[in-house]
Amino acid sequence: MKGLAFLQDLANAITGRPTAKASAEPAIDIWSYAEPAGEEPDPLKRNVLQWRRLISAVRDPLATFPGQSVSLVGFVHRAPGESAQEFTLARRVIRCCLADTVPLGLVIHTDRAEQFAPETWLHIEGEFVAASIQGKAKLAIAPTTIHPIPEPKKAYINGVF
Repeated sequence: MKGLAFLQDLANAITGRPTAKASAEPAIDIWSYAEPAGEEPDPLKRNVLQWRRLISAVRDPLATFPGQSVSLVGFVHRAPGESAQEFTLARRVIRCCLADTVPLGLVIHTDRAEQFAPETWLHIEGEFVAASIQGKAKLAIAPTTIHPIPEPKKAYINGVF
């Protein structure tokens, strides 16, 4: 869009028309579409990025997190190799701008996994468990409730802050 504005200004300069002043305001405020990812002491208010940072910070997540209650919002993502009893609950994390978002998620382990189509937004409540995934014990969330929801206004997570 800047290139188009430049061409319009150039055409105006050549023809003698006044040029429009460039706006200091961005065309869109991407941060109004992203929730923060700073430290959150309440485990039931943490988002996917906050949980992933905590999980990565401990030596043995399988000894630390099972039994911990969790409440998350995200969309269904199907990763290659996931079984019929799992999916990833993901969010897109902004690392710099909307062009470089990356999906990040946590594994949901449930017999109802196949009921949820990819890209469906869900609110999940449950607890972390050590689930057997592809023959290995891995940290996952065993949901007690799964509710489909509309895509939230703040669909992204601010990974820059």
